[in-house]
Amino acid sequence: MRRLLDVIILSAVIGGGAYLAYTHPAQVRHLMRLAQDTVAPCSSPRTYSLIAVDPRFDISTSTVLSNLKQAEEIWEEPSGKDLFEYKPEGGEVSVALVYDERQQATDKLSSLGIRIDESKATYDSLRAKYDDLSIEVEQDKATYERSVAAYEEREAAYNAEVRKWNREGGAPPAEYAKLNAEKVALEDDLRDIRAMESRLNRDIDTLNALATRLNQLIVQLNLNVDQYNQTGARSGEFEEGLYEVKSGIATITIYEFASDAKLIRVLAHEFGHALGMDHVGDAAAIMYKINKGTSLTATDADAAELNRVCRLK
Repeated sequence: MRRLLDVIILSAVIGGGAYLAYTHPAQVRHLMRLAQDTVAPCSSPRTYSLIAVDPRFDISTSTVLSNLKQAEEIWEEPSGKDLFEYKPEGGEVSVALVYDERQQATDKLSSLGIRIDESKATYDSLRAKYDDLSIEVEQDKATYERSVAAYEEREAAYNAEVRKWNREGGAPPAEYAKLNAEKVALEDDLRDIRAMESRLNRDIDTLNALATRLNQLIVQLNLNVDQYNQTGARSGEFEEGLYEVKSGIATITIYEFASDAKLIRVLAHEFGHALGMDHVGDAAAIMYKINKGTSLTATDADAAELNRVCRLK
C-alpha cells in the first residue's frame, strides 16, 4: 500500500512538472538555470534569441547577430568556456532592440555632425548649444505666434469682404481684382508660416535631442545639476540597455547605440548581468555602470568579477 502511495505521489509530481514545463516553459527554464548556477555556475551555455529589431535603427538582423556573437566572445575568451549560444527561437534570454527618444536623440545629433563622448568638455559644449538654441527657439516661437495672429486677422478681413460682395451679388471688376490679389498674398503668407513652423519644429527636435544627451551626461558624470526638460519626452536616467527578469522571463532590451562598438559593449554588459555579474569600479571595464569605454576586451576588473561568478579560480 505504501509503495502504491509513493508511486501515485511521484506520478503526480512528474505530471505537475510536465504540465508546468508545457504551460510556462520560459519560467521553468529560468528556475532550472537558477538551480544549475547554484551548484555549477557557467557549466553550460545560456541560450538567447533575437526577437525584435526596430527598423528605425537602420541595422540588419545579420549585423546584430554578428555583434551578439562578438559580445559573447568578450566573456568566453577569458573564461575558456562556452557561456552563450544563439537559438533562433525559445532561448533563455530574449534580446530586443527598441527604438525610442534615446536613439532618436543620437540619430538627430549625428545628422547635425555633433560628436558625443562621455566628458565634461562635451557636456559644456552641448550645454552652450542648448542654451543658445533655447533662446533662438523662444524668439522664433514669438515671431511665429505674431505671424499667425496677423495672418488670422488679415484672413478674417478678407473673408468678411468676400461675404459682403457676395451679399451684393458680386464685386465690381476693380474690387474683384483686389480680392484676388489679397487671396494670393494670403496664400504666400500661409506658405511662409508653414515654413516657419517646420523650422521651429526641427529646432525643437534638436533641443529635445540635446536635452536627452545632456541628461545622459549628467548621470554619467555624476554632475550636481538639474536635468533638462524635454517637450513630449520622459526624463530620468539614460539607459542604453537593460537586463531584467520579470515573472521568470529574462530579457535584454537595447535602447541606444552610436556605433557597432558601442552596441557590442552594451550587449556584453547585459550578457554579464545575465551571468550574474555586478558592476565594477574600473571606468574602462565592460561591467562599469556606464558605457564609457572603447575597448572590446574584458579588463582585469571584468575578469575578476567573471571569475567570482563562474568560480573559475
